[in-house]
Amino acid sequence: MTTPKEPSPDTRRDSILEAVGFAAEHLLRTHEWREAADDVLARLGQATLASRVYVFRNGETADGSLTTTQLHEWCAPGIVSELENPVMQNQLWEESLGRWVAVLNSGHPVVGHTRDLDPKERAILEPQGIRSILAVPVIVDDMWWGHMGFDDCVNERDWSAGELDALLVAAGILSAAIGRQQAETNLREREDLYRTLVEQIPAVVYINEVSTEWVSLYTSPRVRELFDVSPEEYNEGHLWMELIHPDDRDRVSAQDAGTDISLEPFDSEYRMVRRDGRIVWIRDLASVVYDADGVARFWSGVMFDITALKRAEEELGRALGIEQEASARLRALDDMKNTFLQAVSHDLRTPLAAVLGSALTLDRVDIDIGDAEARDLIHRIALNAQKLQRIINDLLDLDRLSQGLLEPNRAEHDLTDLIRLVIEGSEVLADRRISVEDGPLTARIDGPKVERIVENLLVNAARHAPAGSRIWVRLAAAENGGAMISVEDDGPGVPLELREAIFGVFERGPSSSSHAPGSGVGLTLVARFAELHGGRAWVEERPGGGASFKVILPG
Repeated sequence: MTTPKEPSPDTRRDSILEAVGFAAEHLLRTHEWREAADDVLARLGQATLASRVYVFRNGETADGSLTTTQLHEWCAPGIVSELENPVMQNQLWEESLGRWVAVLNSGHPVVGHTRDLDPKERAILEPQGIRSILAVPVIVDDMWWGHMGFDDCVNERDWSAGELDALLVAAGILSAAIGRQQAETNLREREDLYRTLVEQIPAVVYINEVSTEWVSLYTSPRVRELFDVSPEEYNEGHLWMELIHPDDRDRVSAQDAGTDISLEPFDSEYRMVRRDGRIVWIRDLASVVYDADGVARFWSGVMFDITALKRAEEELGRALGIEQEASARLRALDDMKNTFLQAVSHDLRTPLAAVLGSALTLDRVDIDIGDAEARDLIHRIALNAQKLQRIINDLLDLDRLSQGLLEPNRAEHDLTDLIRLVIEGSEVLADRRISVEDGPLTARIDGPKVERIVENLLVNAARHAPAGSRIWVRLAAAENGGAMISVEDDGPGVPLELREAIFGVFERGPSSSSHAPGSGVGLTLVARFAELHGGRAWVEERPGGGASFKVILPG
């Protein structure tokens, strides 16, 4: 059987807030709060995932000693009830839980793990199987009336600040219900007591008429802290919809209109704009209160400030985005590393194997090698050593470029002579038909780097065009001075979607020749050396088919 997934803190927080709304609806609409207590405790217990939820009321002995007695209890399945336990009736506070008196009497909750408590306290809690406990004070008419408790008999729970605030609100609502019942004969006293308690709740409490129009009967003073307006301004000016953020107004208005008709509970998160312009996120929960005849009379609601929670969610989202972006970069770098190792190892291995094979043949004493054959082997060693040198120089130059260590060493050069010397010294053009179209043209360039541009373009053309294909090298003056060098072939060409990517590091185009696909460094250096001169490199389709690589070198 699959173990149920533990709900997230946000999910549990939302469930508790909904349970608080349920408590407000049921406790405040009944004349006898104890009639609704069991349902309210059950709803709170299910929302908090507690093992037990209960209510204790304070009392006194004949000599004035303070006692506490359990009145109501809800237990999760499998949890033993303590409601009939004699220890829970008329228990003397000072005998075992004296520390709690000062804490609860001051309006603060008692919260902790049983193992961390005083031995006297553990002696009461451990026999009940309690691992963690939360006791929230119930204050009625400014007096400590009793407390609402939450036991966890399964886990050592740590309550979040949001959950504690919500349960303080629940205790405040219970306090209001008890206080209203105690002051039943005097409506004014009941209103004053309710107002006093509500104003202590860390949220805006409001009461509106059930009507198609927004008619506010009461808004707690917390509205001043939350929205920078007084309760009188808020009520008389009908400011609720006006203060809602324009981007949320239509959505909230539609939801409000729907619940006005259905009388279903209202539950929404939206932004409000304070008078000082600051934006506040709130969670708004409201339920209908019915009179004794079952007629819907009032909307009783609570607005919580959840701005900090929303900011935390946004920060978490940004952090997740940064993490995903970093992971994507790491994956790209890892792919690049693998591509580099595969390509460069192949490029190095091929000429190195040729050098080693020729050298070992020359070194053998058991065979007689003629002078012509020896010269051929030495020539092969030299050619492949040059290939190795070119690969290593490409990698070193790419590293220097990435560190910004290379600067162009410009001088006046005859580009015609430079290009012809590169072609004559190239060992990759033996089986290619090459045509050169040039004319006298000089420019201030870094000669060695332009030689590398031409050499890498020739190597690229020879690698990607079939044996016996033609290669054209063209030199012409650029429109705004300087020169344009073109190297073209009648091979397969470069697909449109790759024409920018192939100039990136370790990017390679398709190869139809017998040569290895290469490391992808050569064309990167072509583009970088062109940029070093203030120019650029690109590739386009050659008229008649094939690729046309072009480099502009400004004068």
